[in-house]
Amino acid sequence: MIPMENTMNDKRRNPRFPVGITMDIHARGQGVTKCRGTITDLSLTGMTFKTNAVLEQGQSLYLKLDLPLEIRGEVRSIRAEEAGLRSYGIHFHHIGSFGPANARPENFIAARFQK
Repeated sequence: MIPMENTMNDKRRNPRFPVGITMDIHARGQGVTKCRGTITDLSLTGMTFKTNAVLEQGQSLYLKLDLPLEIRGEVRSIRAEEAGLRSYGIHFHHIGSFGPANARPENFIAARFQK
């Protein structure tokens, strides 16, 4: 898999890779508490996803994917998008698996990056 090109003001330490994985989003705080979204890019320390839900910068999230992978993170950036969708940049706090003990999330992410 080929990483996405970084822009000059992109401060990420890890390369981003395009994906199209749908997930459930559980948010803490005011407003939306559960919604769906689609991951548009993924790195070892964060990701970007799109959803029609309104979330706040700094809001803590629990993300449940249709894979043996669960993520806790924080909204770091928000961009308005077309057709009622917003794009959110997420910084990971924790990545874990709920499947077999040998299905480590780091291995899944690393394998995606090596394609």
